[in-house]
Amino acid sequence: MAVIKEEGAKEEKERRVFMKPGKDNREDRMNFVKYWAEYVRTHSDKEWSRQQNIVIDSQYPKLKD
Repeated sequence: MAVIKEEGAKEEKERRVFMKPGKDNREDRMNFVKYWAEYVRTHSDKEWSRQQNIVIDSQYPKLKD
């Protein structure tokens, strides 16, 4: 799920975007690639880089010391 920020007249709105389920594993993977490409296009490098660091750091908790 991605959160896309839309600027309104007075406030910024957030819209959740979900991936479509595929008919099979290949279609699921292709949908994920399209979903992620759209996410990267619609979010700043700083924002999605921070989120990727959280995922990567969570895979190596003992290396933080």
